[in-house]
Amino acid sequence: MDKTVYVVDDDEAVRTALVRSIGLRGYDVQVFENAEQFLENAKRTYPSCLLLDVRMPGISGMELQEKIIASDWRLPIIFITGHGDIPMSVRAVKKGAVDFLVKPYRVEALLTRIEQAIDLSGRWQEEDEDRQELLSRYSSLTQREQDVLQLLVAGAADTSNKQIARQLEISHRTVDDHRARIMTKMQARSLTELTEMIRKCDLYNTAT
Repeated sequence: MDKTVYVVDDDEAVRTALVRSIGLRGYDVQVFENAEQFLENAKRTYPSCLLLDVRMPGISGMELQEKIIASDWRLPIIFITGHGDIPMSVRAVKKGAVDFLVKPYRVEALLTRIEQAIDLSGRWQEEDEDRQELLSRYSSLTQREQDVLQLLVAGAADTSNKQIARQLEISHRTVDDHRARIMTKMQARSLTELTEMIRKCDLYNTAT
């Protein structure tokens, strides 16, 4: 699997140096001279990370970070700049940046940060794939099964099938049948595991 490092920097010399040092480590390096070019041409690949300059003509590095967050692309970002300050770095990290390196920096330190960012991207990819699988299972439930599931996880162990039957105005036996089908379709071995699945997908109260 290719590991991609995106580089967005308006300084051609910096881009060239980064391509040379990062490429030697086996990464697929894709360079962009400004944020606009990145937004128009970058293809989402995983695992990956972004090396991003702060101050550039047009869209700044901080503004690009905001746009990436808004696009729902979970992309680890490492800021590299010769103009950084503490408030700026704190703001960037609070918004999810992996690190904020001020020039001059040691190449080995940068490569270590890239490796960590790539590992993080891989974990995020696994989480996203797991979430999509759970959402697919959830969508396979009928509306009534989703209703029952929501009541099950809302009360967890304290909610009985009889209570659910009264609330939904259906028979206890029907709740039993729905519950069995829910556990099968969601591939859950216990109510605790089922509740954790719904938590991971943020699906609480979507059907009730």
